[in-house]
Amino acid sequence: MQYSKKVIASMPKAYAIGTFDGADARSFVIGVEKDGPIRRFALDGTPMETVAEGPGGVMTIAQVPGRNDQLLATSEFFSPNYGADTAGIVAYTRAEDGTWSSNRICDLPYVHRFGLLTGADGQLWLIACTIKGACRQIKNDWLTPGAVYVAKLGDVLESERVELTELAGCQLQNHGFWCAPDHSYALVSTAAGVFRCVPPADDSDEWSVSCLIVQPTSDICVADFDGDGKNEILTLSAFHGDTLSVWHEGEVEDTYAKVWEDQEKRDFLHAIWSGEICGEKCAVIGNRKGGRDLFRVHYADGSYQLEMIDHDRGPANCWVIKDGDATRIVAANRETDEVALYDVSE
Repeated sequence: MQYSKKVIASMPKAYAIGTFDGADARSFVIGVEKDGPIRRFALDGTPMETVAEGPGGVMTIAQVPGRNDQLLATSEFFSPNYGADTAGIVAYTRAEDGTWSSNRICDLPYVHRFGLLTGADGQLWLIACTIKGACRQIKNDWLTPGAVYVAKLGDVLESERVELTELAGCQLQNHGFWCAPDHSYALVSTAAGVFRCVPPADDSDEWSVSCLIVQPTSDICVADFDGDGKNEILTLSAFHGDTLSVWHEGEVEDTYAKVWEDQEKRDFLHAIWSGEICGEKCAVIGNRKGGRDLFRVHYADGSYQLEMIDHDRGPANCWVIKDGDATRIVAANRETDEVALYDVSE
C-alpha cells in the first residue's frame, strides 16, 4: 500500500476517534484526553464544527445506532492516576439548525471504554467499562479493580439518565474494548484475559460472559486475516505493553490459540483498528513510546506481516474510513498533538 499524509488539525493530547453519519453529512469526530473540545471533520479532513468546547477527558466516542443526530462520549477521564473521579458518559445531540446540546446520562468514575449493543429483541444496551474502581493519590495504583456495567437505553438520551447494573466485577486493568460491527457482542480485555459479552435476547434472558483468551491483554481487535473463514483475535499485551500477537479460533467453539507473535517489542502499544483496506482484511496498530509508529498488520504469503505507515508521531487511536472510492486512515497522534489523515492507495 501507499500512504499520503496530511495534518488536518492541532489538538493537544488528541485521543478519541468516532465516526458520525449525520443527517447533513458523513463525518468523523475527535476528542482530547485533557481539557479541550470534541471537533467534527468531513471525511476528507475539512473541519466542520465543534461538538463541544469541553470539558475533555474523552476516551471513547460512539454514534447512537438508529440516530443521525446523536453521539455518546466519555467525559472528564483526565488520567487513570487519580484524575477520573468525576468521569461519566455524555450524550451530544445535534439540532436541525446545527447547534449541539449535551446531557450527562450517567456518572461513572474511571469509565474508560464503552459501546452500544443490540439484543436479539432490538433492545439497545450500553456496556461501559471502568479501568479501576478508585485511586489513591499515587501513580499506577491498582488496589481497587474496575468493573463492567450495563444499562438499557431508551429513546430520549438527550434528556434522560440511565440506570447502571454491574455485569462483572474485579476487572483488573480493564482497558481494551472491541464492538462487533453488527453490535451483537463486545470483547473486553483485562489483566485476566479477553472476555466476550453478549446482551440478553429478551427480558427473560441474561447477559452471557465467556472467557476466550487467558493472557493479560491491553487491547484487542478481530478479523479473518488469513481468509480461512474463522476469526483471529489480535492482542496487545500486557497492560500498555509491548507485545503484538494473533490468536486463531480453534476447531472447538470459543477456543483460541496463539499462532503468531511479533518478535520486535514495541513500547506502549495502544492504537488499534481492524477491518478491510482495499479489499484486504488487516489491522492498523500504533504505539505511543519508542518508535511511536503507525503500521498495518496483514497476512500474505503464508505469514503475518507488518507495513509501516508513519513514524515518530505517537498515535493513541486510529480508524479507517471509506469515502466513495477513497480509503483514509485517521490517526489521533496524542504524543505530537496532531490529527492526521492518510490517503491509502494500492
